[in-house]
Amino acid sequence: MSSAPQSHRGIMAQPAFRRFWAARTLSLVGDYAFRIAFATHLITVTGSASVLAAATAALLVPSLLFYLVGGAVGDRTKARRRVLVVCDVARVVVLLLIAAATYWTTSALLLVALSLLIGIADGFFMPVSFSYMLEITSRDKLVSANSALSVSMQFGLIGGPLIGGLLVGFIGAPATFAFDALTFLLSGILLMVRPKDVVGARPVTTGEAADEPRQPMGEQLRRFGKDIVEALHYVRGVPWLLIFLGVGALVNAVFAGVLDVPIPLIMSPEGTSQAQSLGVFYALEGVGALIGAVILMRLTVKRLGTSMFAMLLMMAAALTAVGFFGGGIPALALALLYGIGLHVFNSLYPSLLQDRVPENLTSRVGSLSFLGFDGLIPLGTLLMGPLVVSLDARGAAVVAGAAAVLLSLAALLAPSIRGLKAEPPADVPAAEPDLAPR
Repeated sequence: MSSAPQSHRGIMAQPAFRRFWAARTLSLVGDYAFRIAFATHLITVTGSASVLAAATAALLVPSLLFYLVGGAVGDRTKARRRVLVVCDVARVVVLLLIAAATYWTTSALLLVALSLLIGIADGFFMPVSFSYMLEITSRDKLVSANSALSVSMQFGLIGGPLIGGLLVGFIGAPATFAFDALTFLLSGILLMVRPKDVVGARPVTTGEAADEPRQPMGEQLRRFGKDIVEALHYVRGVPWLLIFLGVGALVNAVFAGVLDVPIPLIMSPEGTSQAQSLGVFYALEGVGALIGAVILMRLTVKRLGTSMFAMLLMMAAALTAVGFFGGGIPALALALLYGIGLHVFNSLYPSLLQDRVPENLTSRVGSLSFLGFDGLIPLGTLLMGPLVVSLDARGAAVVAGAAAVLLSLAALLAPSIRGLKAEPPADVPAAEPDLAPR
């Protein structure tokens, strides 16, 4: 990939990408508002760190289970945009049911059960959208496109928690869930518009085209299994990718666990009445990410592996320090630091995959990355419950954050990570599926 700075204005001039970007931004605003409502509502109705941890962990399981299926669908189907629209519509329906359920009852179990359905849609949306990017974005603009999407995430991270905190504080969690439904509705409408500036149809996996007769379910399952094995075989032969997936899984489990359990308890110990404090913390992560975007646009990153794991190290240190200092101004400043690292990593890593992984494996390797980074999050989040009970919220953040610091340092010492550097653009044939990446 080329790590030279790219202009966001160039990529945003493409209507198809601009609509996709707007759709993602809207739904992310709703997602982060949902996060505030979900956590503070559970703290209010249960007052239990263990319940908060278990409920948050449970939400992640469906998307993880469907990541690989979604990746196979993304590589095989020519109707990727249609899949994205269906996922958005499904989430609108479920979120309206959640809004009604939380308005009429305080049952935490019902809230979690309905929220699990959102995870199924997420499991399809994420890997399919990863592949859809290559239909609406040329390869020379991938870094700019992914950086723009990371900025979109940070707009969501800034606006979502602030809006969510205000909505929860003034009119309650049900209204916040309904707001999330509205954002997915608008996202689906934007994605329904057929793009006219498609770069080119992404190649589907050999052996099945859109106009082929539908295969029996057993044959489809065998094909999915073969697709997944092919992607695993590729990943196994790429040392730096194995380290990203292995260490990334452990570190991300810590990050998510700390952000989903100790941080809400540190910033909003009373629940919905203090939702604004939690919203400001999460929003400042987004502000930090925007700062990271400005930094990344002005730099040429050459040592990709070292830079990305240095960002993970900085993020881990920031969460450790939040546990040490507690809430207040220091925690808010550390949220900024965490956001800087988040944007830089989230911009460089997907561009690296999209550039170096063979095109007909992009969705599947992307879904393996989603699964790798997110695979241990439910366990990490679940373990935060007893850790908070044993050490309190601040102590849990310190211990977990320190573990992530050590893991990031270990990855920085790996030769394949230190040797992972940016390459200048070159007109070379695309790598075949059975070859190592450039």
